Amino acid sequence: MAKSKAQPAHAEVARRRRTAKADAERWNRILLVGGVAAVALIAAGVIAFGWYQTKIKPLNKTVLHVGNTKYSLSHVERRMRLLRQQDPTYGDQATTNALLSLPDVTLNLLEREAKLLEAAGELKIIVTDEEVAAEIRDRGGLAADVEPGVYADEFRTQVEDSGLKENEYVKMVRAYLLGSKASDYFSFLAPQSEPQVKGQYLVFDDPTKADQGLQRVRAGEPFDQVAGLGIPSDLGQALNQQDWTPRTYTDGNPDKVQSYFFSAQPGQISDVIALGDYFVIAQLLEREDNRALDDQGRQNVASREFETWLESVNATLTVKRDFTEDDTARAFEDVLQ
Repeated sequence: MAKSKAQPAHAEVARRRRTAKADAERWNRILLVGGVAAVALIAAGVIAFGWYQTKIKPLNKTVLHVGNTKYSLSHVERRMRLLRQQDPTYGDQATTNALLSLPDVTLNLLEREAKLLEAAGELKIIVTDEEVAAEIRDRGGLAADVEPGVYADEFRTQVEDSGLKENEYVKMVRAYLLGSKASDYFSFLAPQSEPQVKGQYLVFDDPTKADQGLQRVRAGEPFDQVAGLGIPSDLGQALNQQDWTPRTYTDGNPDKVQSYFFSAQPGQISDVIALGDYFVIAQLLEREDNRALDDQGRQNVASREFETWLESVNATLTVKRDFTEDDTARAFEDVLQ
């Protein structure tokens, strides 16, 4: 009887051992599969982190900061694409030099818009949401009383066509309207008369030719007879004759020819004026200290005062650019592909 009882006990022990072994093998398989999955997840995480670090994170970097207005690299890229779409200078047939200037042109445009958004209030100039909506309707050829749904569809179409985000598009339209109002403001303030000059000048691409030309005109030879030594202007003429004009805006860089005209005596001929790769000989013909401005002259003065005001905004706003060579390379890679 004792022997018969021992056999079931032995069998139970054996069964338990088989079960334990099976459980151990199953857990080993689970751990193995889990380990492989964990390694795969870690690898995927590393790849995703690397993708974020190299592809996504740089696009979120602030590359332009004007007062409280900030622009990310991705925003700059979207405006670069829009500029290429709007201006053939930077389109598919653009020259290499034009394309190389595209990032700076875009940053300058965004900085200008940001200054208007931040500082137009100094001139008591504002643009309401209603005015922005009216401009969007005008761009879409919609009536003022158009149904809200039709307006919403048109707005979405304009945003999609621009390639911008909705808030970016609205900000661009608002800045445009502020610029238009500011231009009208300075046109209204433009004086009726200002000092003006009238002169002529020759441009040379060779300093030796410039020296030869200077000797000849100082010897009494007329400018138009010396013009053959110079290079033609955009109008195809070598002799540049400037009609009555007031001082114009020079983008923060002194205009040496303009400075000469406003400091010389009538009839006086300048020395050779070096302008980068070019050389100029100028002669002041006439100057009046209080000459009436024509429409073009008033427009020039208004533009000068507008640009001078925008430049002065730098004293009251934080203007910072952080657009590196790596950012430039990334922008070209994304925009031109």
